[in-house]
Amino acid sequence: MTRWPCLLLATVLLPATAGVRPADAVIVGGGGSASTDCIAVIDAPADSPPAPATPKNVDCVDGDPACDADGKRNARCIFDVRLCVNSTMISGCSPMRADSLTIDHALDNGDPKFDTDFQALQQRANLLGFPDQETTDKCTLQSTITVSLKPPASSGAPFKTAKKVLRMTADGATDHPTTDRDHMKFTCRPEGNGLYSPTELYDGTFDRIRQEVFAQSCALSGCHDSQSHKNNMILYPNVAYSEIVGVTPYNSAAAVAGWQRIFPGDPTKSYLYRKVSCDLPDQITYGACMPFQRPPIAQHLQDIIQLWITGDGTCGAFLPENQQNCWVAGTTQ
Repeated sequence: MTRWPCLLLATVLLPATAGVRPADAVIVGGGGSASTDCIAVIDAPADSPPAPATPKNVDCVDGDPACDADGKRNARCIFDVRLCVNSTMISGCSPMRADSLTIDHALDNGDPKFDTDFQALQQRANLLGFPDQETTDKCTLQSTITVSLKPPASSGAPFKTAKKVLRMTADGATDHPTTDRDHMKFTCRPEGNGLYSPTELYDGTFDRIRQEVFAQSCALSGCHDSQSHKNNMILYPNVAYSEIVGVTPYNSAAAVAGWQRIFPGDPTKSYLYRKVSCDLPDQITYGACMPFQRPPIAQHLQDIIQLWITGDGTCGAFLPENQQNCWVAGTTQ
C-alpha cells in the first residue's frame, strides 16, 4: 500500500453512536520518518483505530452526518477529502518542495481497479503546481470518496460492510530527495438491520438502472467504459442517458430495422433491452447477448428496464429532467 507522507485530519469524527460526540481534530503521521512526513498530507474524517491509538482510517455508519457527507441512509458513505503539500503542520519536518503525488488506480487505461473517485482526486492533485512547487500548505479543492455497501446476494438479505483503500506515492524533498508511501482505508457499514428499499438507494427508476445494471455489468474495463467504449457507447452513470435514449445503434442490422439503443415507449425496438434480455433475431447479424461473457442481468432488473422504457404515464414525457428522477410503477420493489 502507498503511504501518505502524513495524514492531516482536520476533522476527526466517530461513527454514529448514541451519546458519542465527534473527536477533536488531530494530525496523524503516515508511519514513515517524521522528517519526510510533511511533503504531503490529507485532510479527511478519521476515527479508526479509536483512542488512545492515533486514528488514521475512517470507519463510518451509513447516514451518520459526523462522517458520511450526504447524511443519508442510502447504502453508501461519502467522505470529503483534500490533499495538501508542503505542510507546516508536522513537528520536526521542514519541506522544501513537493514534486508529485501519484494515486493508484487513477488512470482510465484498462486498469480493472480504475476508480473515478481516485481519478478526480488525482486531477486535483495535478493542479497543485508540480514540479518544484515551494509554496507551503497548498491544498487541492475538496474531492469525495464514495464507498457503496455490498448488495445482498438474494432478495430480502441485508447489505454488508464495504471498504475502499486510497493509496499514493509522494515524491519531494526536505533536506534530501525522498519518496514516501502510505494508504488510508475508508470503511462504510450498514445502518440498523442493513435492509434497504430501492427508494432509499436510488433517485428514480433510471437511476436504479444506472447503478444496478450499467455500473455493475456494463461500464467495466474492456466494455463500455471511457477507455474501451465498445460500439462507441459509454455507460458510466453520469453519461448513460444521453448515450442510449433515442440514439441509433452502432449495429447496422439494428439500425436498418429502425431500432434505437432505447426507443422510448417500445422495448421491442430498444436494442439495449433486446441485448440484455437476449431476445434477438440472431446473434450473428445483431451481435451477442450482453453482458458479453459475463452472467446475464437478473430477470427482475430486465423487467425494470422494460417497465422504464414503456413508462406508466406518471413520469410525463420521456426527457432527462423528469425520467431520471421519477419512479415508474412496479420498479420500487
